[in-house]
Amino acid sequence: MISHHEPPEAPQADTLQYPNLVDRAIACIEEHNGAIDETLLIARVFGNATNATLWRPLLRNVLSQHPAARLRPDGLWTTRAAPDVVTFPDEFVVLDVETTGLKPSHQRIIEVGLIRVSPHGSPMRWSSLVDPGRRVPHYVRTLTGIDDQTLSGAPEFRSIAPTIVEIIGDLPVVGHNIEFDLAFINAEMVRAGLPKLVNQGIDTLALASTLVSEARRLNLADVARALGVQGKEAHRALADASTTLDVFGVLLTRARTQGLASLEDLARLNQRRRAPAPIHRPIGRARSILDRAHLEGIPHAPGVYIMRDGAGSVIYVGKARDLRKRVASYYSQPLGYTRKMDGLIQTLERIDVEVVGCELEALILESQLIRRYRPRFNVVQRNVEQYVYVRVDVSNPWPRVTVARDRSADGAAYFGPFRAASSARKAVALVNDTLPLRSCRRSFMDKRSYGSPCLELSLNRCLGPCVGQADPDLYREYVYDVLEFFRGDDRRLIARLHAKLEDTVASMDFERAATLRDRIKQVETLAREQRGLDSVAQHRQALLVLPAVEAGTRTIWYLLNGRRWAVLTINDADSASDIATRFEPIHQRATLAADGFLPDHHSVDEMSILARWMRRTPGHEAYIPLDGQSLEAGCRRALAVDLSVPFGEGSGGTEADDSAVTEYDSVATACTDTSASLRG
Repeated sequence: MISHHEPPEAPQADTLQYPNLVDRAIACIEEHNGAIDETLLIARVFGNATNATLWRPLLRNVLSQHPAARLRPDGLWTTRAAPDVVTFPDEFVVLDVETTGLKPSHQRIIEVGLIRVSPHGSPMRWSSLVDPGRRVPHYVRTLTGIDDQTLSGAPEFRSIAPTIVEIIGDLPVVGHNIEFDLAFINAEMVRAGLPKLVNQGIDTLALASTLVSEARRLNLADVARALGVQGKEAHRALADASTTLDVFGVLLTRARTQGLASLEDLARLNQRRRAPAPIHRPIGRARSILDRAHLEGIPHAPGVYIMRDGAGSVIYVGKARDLRKRVASYYSQPLGYTRKMDGLIQTLERIDVEVVGCELEALILESQLIRRYRPRFNVVQRNVEQYVYVRVDVSNPWPRVTVARDRSADGAAYFGPFRAASSARKAVALVNDTLPLRSCRRSFMDKRSYGSPCLELSLNRCLGPCVGQADPDLYREYVYDVLEFFRGDDRRLIARLHAKLEDTVASMDFERAATLRDRIKQVETLAREQRGLDSVAQHRQALLVLPAVEAGTRTIWYLLNGRRWAVLTINDADSASDIATRFEPIHQRATLAADGFLPDHHSVDEMSILARWMRRTPGHEAYIPLDGQSLEAGCRRALAVDLSVPFGEGSGGTEADDSAVTEYDSVATACTDTSASLRG
């Protein structure tokens, strides 16, 4: 009798028989209808208390001698021959997505590809680009070829979600690393307020890990190459879905030859590849790495902290209302959760701090330092060169609306710069799609600009100045609507957009209506951003009074067109005339420079911060316009400001249209649902 605790002494290979052991194993397999899980078989043959890992090599060695016994890829020992009848699904959907990153909770989908396979005809193929609402990272652009320009005009996910749900239905979903694709789809479903997909997933990656031993790696391209499948264009959703479909067909053939015959068998094979549940251990904290000496000398005060590496280079800049509390919070950060945080903590060698008088000043200083040092662990506000302007070339007899990277002295009207470049491009595209303005590059300064109309004229998307049929007065009216829109009065242009939305709904094109509704929201957001810049610059020259670091002092910012032109720290005991004397040369230089002191890429962040603070406490006495009053009168008001009432740290005001309900919400709220019901 074989012990349940000690393995038998391994005999020589030529005498390895163990006939009783083989008989017991075969009998156990037959008792389970000719197929039993290997772990269960070990428990039945050697005892429930047996260590399966210890006995598995012996079981496989002795059963390999039996002509009827074989181990299937899904971990079942069987005595049956290859099945004559298989019940693999003949109707399923292949899914592939391209994304801006790897985490569904933080990243977004940029392309979806679906192939629905049916026994009743050729596969149905569908794909769509998706607007992620953010920039496409460089490595994704390199990998997929999809950039921000490619996604200009693409629908948002919630607009195509009903189509995706309709195509997939209740069918199994096949994909290469299908859990990744379904996780992104379901994350987008949640954001759109829709129920998650609960379809069964079939993972060709898991199947390939067992059935394609000759593949060097398990990525889709290597698996396809190992199986002799001709790969399509890599890293595009529909092309990868097509390759996955071909790979899945070859894998099903291999699965059948190795005894697998049903969807349940494939699911069991998928399950075997999944990693075991992680063992929960105490979470390491950054305090085990960071030196407590970093906290020495850091006060409980507002300011900016600057983190440096061993070479003295700035690696991160942050602001805090309480510097000591903020820096101390890094010591309790868990390790192993994000590479960014782990890399920051492991690289940190020194922390410098700059104490300021208030949180607003800390925000402005943080923005300046990020632009100056471009720290590698700061992402926001680092790509200021990507900000864009909206340009209307009013100096041309037939102006057009475009996006420009920089402001030029060419007589055109410029608006911005806008920090969300993709939103600006979509706004310009929507304006050109709604108003029949020209989009061509003709100069209209010579005879060559006339004649040979382009396709836009035949599509009624241009009034046709090149063929002399455009009405100059009507054209100028459209241009005026655009100029007024970007100057803050969006009523006329928004009315035109709403009219187009209503026409789209009336024509029963609900998916286009939903897309148009989303675009109108983006345009209004862009208009709000421009109004924010305009509001902070509505008074050409103004003073802003803020607390200073030392007691009994205050800081006065001299604002020119919404930007800081100069900063003075004064004593509360100073007289208004003395302060005005100090400000006089500043005031004179500001008056001379006012016309040329316009927003640029480096100042728009600062202006946006200041505009947000002004919206929080409208009418605060700390903001003192100099229009219509003398410089000394302004300084007298600055001395009277009560600094115990913080500027911009309440929630007393927002923009009026932040809480407004726009017309298109009532017109097209149900566009997506209606479209889905009509197709159903």
